[in-house]
Amino acid sequence: MRGSWKKRVAVVAVVLATATMVGANAMANRHGGGRHGPGGMLGGIERGVDQLELTPENRKAADAIFDQARTQLRALRDSSRAAHEQMRTLLDQQAPSLEAVLAQADSIGALELEVRKAELEAMVKVRQLLTLEQWQQLHTQHGPGRCGDRSDGGKPL
Repeated sequence: MRGSWKKRVAVVAVVLATATMVGANAMANRHGGGRHGPGGMLGGIERGVDQLELTPENRKAADAIFDQARTQLRALRDSSRAAHEQMRTLLDQQAPSLEAVLAQADSIGALELEVRKAELEAMVKVRQLLTLEQWQQLHTQHGPGRCGDRSDGGKPL
């Protein structure tokens, strides 16, 4: 009986933590992509690049990078929404399976990681098109940390 009680407490704790995570993520997505504003990190970089004087070739290349990234991100976010809906379904059950909830949390985490990787891939590809001066101008427009690594005081990548 004692082990059963501990398992129930563990399931309730996981359910509450997961519900909080799902709710916070839903709120961030509902309000324009989270901490990076509308369009997420990619949207901020794209708006900044729009203000730079790129060569026609680099403008075309940047547009292609952004188009590809948007398509990839749209698919990943659709998968993420479906994974969150599956989590809600699991959590709405009378007695959710701890193993199923944790496996779904892993799936959600993996999808969120893929979103971040896709954003970073696009950022690095665009960065490779820019001169150092253009990158610094982009960095200045968006403030420290927006286009650079936050751990180094906001210096450009």
